[in-house]
Amino acid sequence: MIARPPSELPSDLSAFVATHFAGRGPNPDRLIAESWYRSVYEHGLDPAKPASHVQLEHHEIRLHQEEHHDFLAIASQGVEGLARRLNPAGFAVLLSDRRGITLDARLPGEHSPYADSGLVIGSCWDESLVGTNGIGTGLAAGQPLIIHRDEHFLSSNAVLSCSVAPLFDPQGALLGCLNASCLNSGGPKQAQYLTLQLVNLYARLIENASFRQRYAGCAVLILGGDASDLGNERLLAIDGAGCILGANRASFLAADKGMPLLGAPVQDVLSMSLDELITLTQGGQRSASLPLAGGAALEVTLRMPAIAARRARNGRGLRVVPTEPTLEHLAGEDPDLQGSVRKLRRVLDRDISLLLTGETGTGKEAFARAIHQASSRSNGPFVALNCAAIPESLIESELFGYRAGTFTGASRQGMKGKLEQANGGTLFLDEIGDMPAHLQTRLLRVLAERELVPLGASTPVALDVQLVCATHRDLPAMVAAGEFREDLYYRLNGLTVRLPALRDRADRRGLIRRVLAREAGDEHVELTPDAMERLASYGWPGNVRQLINVLRCAVALADDGKIGPDCLPPEVVSVPAERSSSAPSLSTTRDAAEAAHLQTTLEQHGGNVASAARSLGINRATLYRKLHRYGLAALRK
Repeated sequence: MIARPPSELPSDLSAFVATHFAGRGPNPDRLIAESWYRSVYEHGLDPAKPASHVQLEHHEIRLHQEEHHDFLAIASQGVEGLARRLNPAGFAVLLSDRRGITLDARLPGEHSPYADSGLVIGSCWDESLVGTNGIGTGLAAGQPLIIHRDEHFLSSNAVLSCSVAPLFDPQGALLGCLNASCLNSGGPKQAQYLTLQLVNLYARLIENASFRQRYAGCAVLILGGDASDLGNERLLAIDGAGCILGANRASFLAADKGMPLLGAPVQDVLSMSLDELITLTQGGQRSASLPLAGGAALEVTLRMPAIAARRARNGRGLRVVPTEPTLEHLAGEDPDLQGSVRKLRRVLDRDISLLLTGETGTGKEAFARAIHQASSRSNGPFVALNCAAIPESLIESELFGYRAGTFTGASRQGMKGKLEQANGGTLFLDEIGDMPAHLQTRLLRVLAERELVPLGASTPVALDVQLVCATHRDLPAMVAAGEFREDLYYRLNGLTVRLPALRDRADRRGLIRRVLAREAGDEHVELTPDAMERLASYGWPGNVRQLINVLRCAVALADDGKIGPDCLPPEVVSVPAERSSSAPSLSTTRDAAEAAHLQTTLEQHGGNVASAARSLGINRATLYRKLHRYGLAALRK
């Protein structure tokens, strides 16, 4: 290993390259040289050592993908589109998260050579582990780049030529990156520039798709861009007060340096208020051309949410309304839930921890979001962490964060944990019953002291966070069994709200109609009496989440605006119309019925866990946990 020099970066990088990488040819780009320097002096790597790729185990990959389910669902379409164009040319296309761990991989032809080089799902390409490489260095630099052959830090990776573009969320935070890699490219680096352009285009399309999904219920301002230039269109999400909620990468890059884009009034960007934009575009009915300095013009389009378009106009034009359901909306006409909401309203903003209990799929996260929106913290962040959906080894860093250089594999920039991210807002810890015991102790200390010391930090961070936890497990029983800390339990349940299973809700039919109206949007769709009876009589093991999926599909299948039994899945139709909601329960007091129901569903889906989970309306991690609980693990696929 090369001896560590002074902490200051050498002013003459070329001297550093000439000393340590004399055999690599002419001086590389500055980004490459800086990465080599980090690899030697910050990460302590030796370029002569063979690559040793960190590879997640199969169960860790499954949980890791589950954690990034929403990101994957959107990005996979872009990955597939890019792969269709580049796989035939011998390129592997990979999608990674912000840690450099690959979430998706599309490999050309014969897979083995690519797999041998680590171009597979679950491989970690963080720069601190393997030095300069496409994924790791692209994430560290935060910009598109090419790492060609011997520009890789490790000589064993010099067979690769990689074109990479980072991916950002609408808040400007790094999500991951998109990468295209080929083996044994004989051409010069310049031959990869077209590949880089394609990768960058698809990265922008993925970001824009993610943006549109996240802000589907908000007014969205589109600046520039046309059918031939979709990757460069600027997107801004606008709230009812005319302030910017989120922006895509093109908007951040176009913003004046030093201008705080998020939270700024839209007139700071366009010298025109939201009301004026609504009037100019006739409520989003047409595009408009705005003159700019120098005689140029900017095409402006305003997209209003469907729900707002249906509302009456007020004195200043179309009103932008929030689409997140309120506490009262979620409670519906169920008397018990209505009583719980009244209690919640009285304890909001009183520094009282809240605990939501109920079966999987009853809407605990939706309730947590509604609590956040109803509180004085609504303008702050809402941050969620599912303690059961990520590997135990990652929970600590995800929750508490770490500073740069804390451990091998740590991000060069460090990482804010969920607690710190939620400062000034609400932290939602789902499936708190699955938190490892040693982290329960640390969480208790943080809650008691109201301050956090991230891994590798020397000074604490003051915390001001509303904590909302949720679980489907019996925490008092876990406390009695010694599986959950008693003192932590009593700190978490300042107020406990039980969300009833769908089969137990007094307003079941009304809830079905409300969910249908939401899923139908502007479409006029109604249930036939027979279909309503089937839906109302079904046991709904997956609860509201399963109901949403069933009705979303039914709306798509409806003929002439009518949803009949033929639009419903077989498990719902098979329930006799006169049957009450006594279907197999997921309650912990009926374990045998639940196990039988899971086994039947698995058999119906040929043992395919992913397909069975979708049918049940639960995620794969939850189903795997239940399979293990009931000794059904042998059926996993």
